[in-house]
Amino acid sequence: SATNVPSPLLTASTPPSAAVINVAVTDTTGAPNSYLLVYPGGTRPLAANLNWTQGQTVGNLVEAALNPADGTVTVFNAAGSADVVFDVQGWVSTPGQGPANASAGLYNPVVPGRIMDTRDGTGGQNGPLTQGQTVTLQVGGSNTQAGGPSQVPASGASAVILNLAATGSTAPGDFLTLWPADPSVSRPTTSNLNFTAGQTKSNRVVVKLGPTGAIKIYNPFGSVQVIVDVNGWFTDGAAQITGVQFTGVSPLRILDTRDGTGGYTGPLPARGTLSVIVAGRGGVPGMDSPAAPAAVVMNVTATDTTAGSFFTIYPSDAQQPVIADLNWPPGGTIPNLVVVKLSPDGRANVFSFSGSVDVIADVVGWYN
Repeated sequence: SATNVPSPLLTASTPPSAAVINVAVTDTTGAPNSYLLVYPGGTRPLAANLNWTQGQTVGNLVEAALNPADGTVTVFNAAGSADVVFDVQGWVSTPGQGPANASAGLYNPVVPGRIMDTRDGTGGQNGPLTQGQTVTLQVGGSNTQAGGPSQVPASGASAVILNLAATGSTAPGDFLTLWPADPSVSRPTTSNLNFTAGQTKSNRVVVKLGPTGAIKIYNPFGSVQVIVDVNGWFTDGAAQITGVQFTGVSPLRILDTRDGTGGYTGPLPARGTLSVIVAGRGGVPGMDSPAAPAAVVMNVTATDTTAGSFFTIYPSDAQQPVIADLNWPPGGTIPNLVVVKLSPDGRANVFSFSGSVDVIADVVGWYN
């Protein structure tokens, strides 16, 4: 209750089945490399939520199924030691046991689209955010970079899933904070993305919208270019009654090009695309199921990277959008949570821009 997550007891009026948490590690010592895994308990799965090298401060968004008995999650650190920070961003009702207003909080996945890029003025901010600057970004009713129809309606949306990226940063240690553009809401003492000077880094964000469908973005130090891509939106219950609900699972690996898991062996080359079968694997229902998935939530990791590059992940039946889902430097092992709409055949495409890279995907749940 201290974090606005309801009682875990199944007798509660809105029992949660999963939580959305920005998880960060800092003060990492004792081993050159490690990873953190967040899962609902029981047998520890072969999966990871974030990876780091000694001395790094690293964060990643996690959508974790909760232990139904007590509403807890289990946190595992593979090597060394690390301080762990949890910032709760939301929670998911148990399907069929949600609030009385069943049209609220339903998810509507979209083909990803870019709504802000300070490098070219997309979204209204032309030029980097400077030290201490806060900008307002209109999300509801905003167009994508391609000038097509709005991905998020002007009214009826309560929150959105975004990919937030920072590049060209000048401060040795910096972060971005997002929150609703609402006069009654103060800036929270949390961070959505941490980065260092010169880094290009991204993180998935779930953020509540203000009353006009806008959010605020704050940069405390230096200057930094900011890029925002939208992945989908949640209903507010006022009028929109369509959408899908989340079902979480203990993480399960469905793709690892290092050992052939998922049917693909060997790294993805520059300008290469994998068409990944998601439906019917990793606990996700098949497309012929009454609970056929509309979107999937995966932790996707890039490793064995030979050049700085990025992934674009999108439904296999859509034109490749101008967005990025995660960015990495040469030699880096970088994860990011991905929430992607699936094509009618249950697939998602993974495109890599340059160099070669091994791809790992761990399913944590789906929307249907």
